[in-house]
This record gives sequence, structure tokens and C-alpha cells, in this order.
Amino acid sequence: MVLGIVDPEIEIRDRPEAPDPAVYRGREGVLAAFDVSAEMFDELQFLPEEFVDGGNHVAIAIRLVGRGRESGVPVEDRIVHLWEMRDGKGVALQVYSEMADALEAVGLQG
Repeated sequence: MVLGIVDPEIEIRDRPEAPDPAVYRGREGVLAAFDVSAEMFDELQFLPEEFVDGGNHVAIAIRLVGRGRESGVPVEDRIVHLWEMRDGKGVALQVYSEMADALEAVGLQG
């Protein structure tokens, strides 16, 4: 699982434009973030589509595919995970809606 590649003090931040964006801290936060998704969706898959290596940062474009837990409606979305890495571990993860925003945040585009 992802816990093996994250720093025990990791910080995860939701998309800035999300209603009431949450911040999750530590390995317990990682699990809580996954629980939020699992509560809302069935059959949720995170399908990586593009990787951009920026040294200490890695941006990953991800296609999310699932089904609404209560509605049963198919759901598809695209997000970007911007990881900050140190000593082979993820120390921070910021979620974005667009690759350009993630790259601009770390000076790789803009």
C-alpha cells in the first residue's frame, strides 16, 4: 500500500477549489483521505495517465473511474497529484484539477 512510500509526517491537501478542502496529516491522514473516497464511491480506480518529473516533485495526471455509492451513477474525473519527495518518501501531496496548475506551483511551467 501507499503507506510504505510516504513519510510518517506527510501532509495531503485537497484541491483548492473543492468545497471545504481538507488537510490530512500523517499516515492516519492518508488512511482518512482514502476512507473519504471509499465512502462516496464503489469500484473506484485511480488510473495514472501522465508523469512529469520535476526533481523533488512529481506530478501525476490521474483518471478516476468509479460509481457513486448511493446513486450507482458512473463517475469519471481527472485530477493531478503533485508529490513532494525527500529521501525516496512522499512528504507532501497537493491535489489539483489541472496539470498546468500543479506545474506552475513548483515553477515548472508558467
